[in-house]
Amino acid sequence: MIRRTSLAALAMAMLLAPAVADAGPPRQLQDQVFRARDMVMPSLVHIEPILEVFRMGERGNIAVTGSGVIFSADGYVLTNNHVVENATRVTCTLSDQREVAADLVGRDPLTDLAVLKLRGATPPGGWPHAVLGDSDALQVGEYVMAMGSPLGLSRSLSVGVVSSLNRFIPASRMPSGSPTGLYNTWIQTDAAINPGNSGGPLVSLDGKVIGINARAIPVFGENIGFAIPVSLAREVARDLIATGEVSRSWVGVRWQSTENLASFFELGDQGAQGAVVGSITHGSPADEAGLEAGDVVLEYDGEPVSVRFEEQIPALEKRIANTPVGHQVPLLVLRHGQMQQITMITQRRAKTEGSQKDHPEWGFTVREVTQEMVTSLNLPRLGGVLVTGVKPGSFAAEAGLRPGDLVLRLEDIEIEDLAHWSQAAQEAIEQGTDRLLLTVKRGPVRYFVVLKPIYTQPTARKTPSSSRKNS
Repeated sequence: MIRRTSLAALAMAMLLAPAVADAGPPRQLQDQVFRARDMVMPSLVHIEPILEVFRMGERGNIAVTGSGVIFSADGYVLTNNHVVENATRVTCTLSDQREVAADLVGRDPLTDLAVLKLRGATPPGGWPHAVLGDSDALQVGEYVMAMGSPLGLSRSLSVGVVSSLNRFIPASRMPSGSPTGLYNTWIQTDAAINPGNSGGPLVSLDGKVIGINARAIPVFGENIGFAIPVSLAREVARDLIATGEVSRSWVGVRWQSTENLASFFELGDQGAQGAVVGSITHGSPADEAGLEAGDVVLEYDGEPVSVRFEEQIPALEKRIANTPVGHQVPLLVLRHGQMQQITMITQRRAKTEGSQKDHPEWGFTVREVTQEMVTSLNLPRLGGVLVTGVKPGSFAAEAGLRPGDLVLRLEDIEIEDLAHWSQAAQEAIEQGTDRLLLTVKRGPVRYFVVLKPIYTQPTARKTPSSSRKNS
């Protein structure tokens, strides 16, 4: 009996021994996490902006939460553009739970970064702030911490490792229609990043910020999050603080990697050199210089170009963006097996975001059309306004207007831009016009839509004549 009990105890001890030995991280690692936490946590910011939004044909306001990190003693805060985009008010809760109002210094939709400035007098010794590290020195497998307010739970911390560096994600779009992610690859981590973490710091074990948390894949993947490298965030923040914006050059080319295309463009088996011109925006610097789709650019401004894999595209885009505006750039181009020299003059990249306007009297919202939208949405031209939402049951819904329609004319007025549209629409509303003809483009097809609004406080009503001018 005693022997059986001893054997059972020995067997239980053997089963439990590995669990006890493996319980918890090594003490040294635990101490590093504590030390890095204490270095950065005081600079962590819980952000509560009030955003102006346009949804289902109406304008409204919503309260959201996000994260940020103070990175200077005078109170500048790094966060994501999508956290504060169209914010009418921003409140920051600091690590000591003080609430401080903040002003928007500048936003950069193309990198999804923004800078805020805390209001009020700078405390003696300055605001608590984190040190920006070196994301270029990161290694796959390195321990990192994601800090922020996941799902609104402020001052949260999760630990993981760098799963991958230079992860390429095709450019996506902000709610404003602006593309983002053009100029960077991403730090991938398995440290938990959830909605609300956006804008918070990704921190190395030496207590330095090496990324700004920006994306997660909560539906299709588990523990897959992405951060913007701090090397890019540092550059963008510098420009936003200096001028409130980031000025970039633009040439109007969509690039492709040479992978799988090398044999078709006579680049040899490896195709290590060059970038393929996939498409060109009409009227762009590339178009005016005579560049053609299918060209392979081997040199840009005297330096070799190598885009063998798609993750190398952002580096080329950033190289072009950093070229001085108006600079004459010599290109070495391979076209149909022949080398050619082409000179291209860069232009300043135009605004990528389109402002919005609501028309509660009619029940729909519209957005300004930008050059970026003309290219990405394959619109016929720069001009008109884009319908972004239609309120169910409204006059616009009854008329058959749809989100995505491009409004080209209001009556016989050809719409040039959002300001022109707003003026024409306001005049029609003030006159109480109860029948309005809109000329819209829906995909490749032109439609005529008749609005029949009823105004709650009608003025002198006016039904326009049947004379129309159409193009």
